[in-house]
Amino acid sequence: MEQTPASDAADWSRLPADVLTSILCDLEFPDVFSSATVCTSWRATARALGRLGRSYTRPQTPCLFYATAAGAELYSLAAGKSYKLPDPPGPPIADRHIWGSSHGWLVTADAHSELHPLNPVTGEQLGLPPVATVEQVTPVLDDAGELSRYDLSFYNTAIPRKETQPQPYGPAELRGVLYLKAVLSCDPLRGGHCTIMLIHNSRRQLSFARVESEQWHWISTSPPYIQYSDCIYHDSAFYAMTLQGGIHRYTIKGSCASSCEVIFKDTLPYTAYNVYIARTPSDDVLQVWRFTEDVSTGESSFDLHTDGFEIYKLDFDKQCIVTDGVLTRFASWVRPVTLQDLQADDSYPVKID
Repeated sequence: MEQTPASDAADWSRLPADVLTSILCDLEFPDVFSSATVCTSWRATARALGRLGRSYTRPQTPCLFYATAAGAELYSLAAGKSYKLPDPPGPPIADRHIWGSSHGWLVTADAHSELHPLNPVTGEQLGLPPVATVEQVTPVLDDAGELSRYDLSFYNTAIPRKETQPQPYGPAELRGVLYLKAVLSCDPLRGGHCTIMLIHNSRRQLSFARVESEQWHWISTSPPYIQYSDCIYHDSAFYAMTLQGGIHRYTIKGSCASSCEVIFKDTLPYTAYNVYIARTPSDDVLQVWRFTEDVSTGESSFDLHTDGFEIYKLDFDKQCIVTDGVLTRFASWVRPVTLQDLQADDSYPVKID
């Protein structure tokens, strides 16, 4: 058979940009990154996805995110390799703290303790209300009108309010004290209104805000003295787990939260700061216990190591946890991801759901 002359062969580098963009939007991010090595035009189109983040919303296989002095990278569990990410707008990712991961987005806190949802693949960043609008936070300005510090008040929903002396924190220091976890209700680029639920100090309370809104809203309907350890979003409501293993449901409508609905009673006879809530594809709800130990790394210095998990299914009818079956003692030992695993230096891994 006579071969087609090279000059008449299809020139894939001339594929129209809109057609190529449609193709790349159906690929997972490792394939998008690989496509950038095909030719100059493909590389330009792949990079343009960072400016077209609202078009690139494909669900992704879980991966690890970590930051180094050279920038940020994603480690693909499926591909078994790392990919360098585009620099996000604003402060470098290595200078931020990470307080949540939902629907492929990170919730990061900059050096002024302001929160920013960030898509690490596309580099797109969205806005959240100022930290000064959190109920318990008060900004303090210097004589020049510049931010000097934040005062954090320590009170909960108990009436009458019992407030102690507010504690002062520097602009960068507050993020390490105030934030505990941030949970997104959905991918903010897929339409609808994305709400972020924040577990925060003082005393592990809840506040929420819409993406690109101007105000954090404190949930003052929580039972007095209740503190929360984790939260998920499911079926149009947030489910928050207490330090004693109970589950409270909150529905958000506009700027208001519903009254607390206790759907699972406290089951733990002690306070557990490392207890989490998860949902399976079959809609079972799990209670995850993480066991840790302090490992000495030198004089007066300790690292917190995870040395095991227990996972239980919740029986809502009987209001108890299922303590037998394959979910019990799911893992007797979990080895942390190491820098050698990721083949990078000075990194901090975070799972991207």
